[in-house]
Amino acid sequence: MEAEQPKKPLDPLVKTALTLCIGLIVITVVGMILTAPDRSIPPYSVMAQNGENVTVNVPPHTPDPEIEALLVRFQIAGHGNRDGFAHLKIKPTTPGDPAGRYQRLIIYIFDNPGLAEESSLKDYLSGSDPRARSGFERGVRGTYRLTADTEFGAVGRKVLFQGKLGGG
Repeated sequence: MEAEQPKKPLDPLVKTALTLCIGLIVITVVGMILTAPDRSIPPYSVMAQNGENVTVNVPPHTPDPEIEALLVRFQIAGHGNRDGFAHLKIKPTTPGDPAGRYQRLIIYIFDNPGLAEESSLKDYLSGSDPRARSGFERGVRGTYRLTADTEFGAVGRKVLFQGKLGGG
């Protein structure tokens, strides 16, 4: 019969390597959880910005409930000091205003990147080409409008919210 030999303790170098590996895995998993994209709203890109006017593009065929969720996110950012718009990738629309950097804002949501481009926004705002203006308006899937004391949000012709800030 063979005598059982006592187990040898792990070498300190092996212990250090295992601790380091486990620590790196934990840090990676926690980092992935903390930086995960927000799945409650559709992925979007800010395509163009001209003063107070901003165009946002969502993937083609994004359903209306997801666009509504994005509008609600804009509504939440519009409350308080309104700096939440910076976290949503929107540059200040009223940078020189002492009341705040986002006092007036209109966001047009598209699911067609061609209509959301800067040239389309400029053509729409200039009003010089009625066909371009009409195409722009037909392509808008959602609108968010914010002034100093009112806000408005709609998907197509369906109004989601409208009224004075804080009062609904």
